[in-house]
Amino acid sequence: MDIFDKGKNPKSKKVFEKHMLRHMLSTFLLWMISKGSVHGYELIKRLECEGGVRVITPSNLYPILKAMTKSGLITQVKELKGKRERKVYSITPAGKIALLKIKKHMQSKPLKRAFMREMVG
Repeated sequence: MDIFDKGKNPKSKKVFEKHMLRHMLSTFLLWMISKGSVHGYELIKRLECEGGVRVITPSNLYPILKAMTKSGLITQVKELKGKRERKVYSITPAGKIALLKIKKHMQSKPLKRAFMREMVG
């Protein structure tokens, strides 16, 4: 039985999936940024080419990056490249701590470890 078959709005399944994917993407982005400073367009291209994520657009990505910046997980510095300005993102000490907490949380119990193994193959 689907958990969404309990008389709820049919859109709730899409809302739930969007919420879950956004949080997974946020963690994935934080991890990517932890590997080195990067600008938004580069994140999109790396996600498409190396991550197999084809649905990420600037209108999806930048609100997540803005929220992560606002929460202090990453910083944003504007740089000029030619005549264009771009935002370069770096992880903060708070972002590193958050990433470690997420990792510890996912490794804390056998069931969580089994879930992660199954989800990533």
